[in-house]
Amino acid sequence: MKTRILWQSDNTLEQFSADKAVQDFVLKNMLQFAQSVARPTTEIVAEFPTHNIGKDFAPYYRYNRAMMAVEILERVKKAEEDGFDAAFPGMCYGEFFLQEARQAVKIPVVGPAESAMTVAQLIGGKFAVVTVADCFIHVMEENIRLHGWESRAIRNRPVRAWEVDTIKLQVDAYNGRPEQLVEEFDKQALECVRDGADVVICGCNPYGAALSQVGYKEVAGTGVPVVTPLPAQIKLAEALVDLRRSVGIQKSEAVVGPYRSTPDDILQDLASRGIGMPQIRRPGKPRAVA
Repeated sequence: MKTRILWQSDNTLEQFSADKAVQDFVLKNMLQFAQSVARPTTEIVAEFPTHNIGKDFAPYYRYNRAMMAVEILERVKKAEEDGFDAAFPGMCYGEFFLQEARQAVKIPVVGPAESAMTVAQLIGGKFAVVTVADCFIHVMEENIRLHGWESRAIRNRPVRAWEVDTIKLQVDAYNGRPEQLVEEFDKQALECVRDGADVVICGCNPYGAALSQVGYKEVAGTGVPVVTPLPAQIKLAEALVDLRRSVGIQKSEAVVGPYRSTPDDILQDLASRGIGMPQIRRPGKPRAVA
C-alpha cells in the first residue's frame, strides 16, 4: 500500500542560497537521498512556506517562530485533508513546530530531533548532538529536556556547534568532493566521543543527508555511530503508519495528554471568525516530490 508523507519545510530555498541552480541542486539531492531510504511505495512531498516568513531563517527566535507557526500548522492540516499518511512539520533539527502539529491532526507527525534521539538511545548509552550554528544550541538543549532525556545525553555540553558554510560543503559533497564535509563534522564529533558519547547525532537535516549520502556513518577510528535525522524520521513515520493501519494505534486523545485533537466546534468557531490562514488549505501544487 502506498504511503504519502508531507515534508513541510520551515525555511525557503532562497534561504539556502540566492543561486537558483544551487537551490534546485541541493533539494534534488536531498529528495533523492530521502527516496533511497524510503520504501518504494513511499512518496515524500516537500513544500515550502510562502507567507509568514522573511528573507532570513530565524525560527530560533520565539517571535519569528510564532509568526511562522500558523502557516506551518495550516499546511499540515491541509496534508491530512488531502489524504497524506504522515507529516514532517519542519526541516530544521530545531523541531520548532512538532508539538503543535501533532496536536492539530490525527495522522502521525514526526520530527527530526525526536526521531534521531530515539534511534540514538536504541543503539547506544549516551548521545551528543553536533549542529552548525551557536544560535541553535539552546533550542536543541530544550528539546532534550522536553523529552526527559537528559540522562541519556552526555553531561558536558550535550549540544555543540561550529560555524560552517553548510551549503558550500553540501554542494561540494554532491559533486563528488565530500572530504571537507566529513572532516569538519568528524572533528567536532570526536570531541563529543572524548567526553563520553557513544552515539553522535548530526543536528542539521540537510547536512546530515549529505553525510549519509556520501557514506559517512561512524566517527573515524572510534566505532561510534553517527545518526542523521532524515533516515530516522522516514523510518519512524513509516512504522507509525504501519501500526495505525495494522492494529489501529494512533496518538492519544486523553484529556490529560498533550496531543488531544482540538474539538470540531472550537475549530468551526475559529473559522467563523476568520482566524487562521484558510487560503493555505486550498488545493495547491507541491513544490517537489521524491
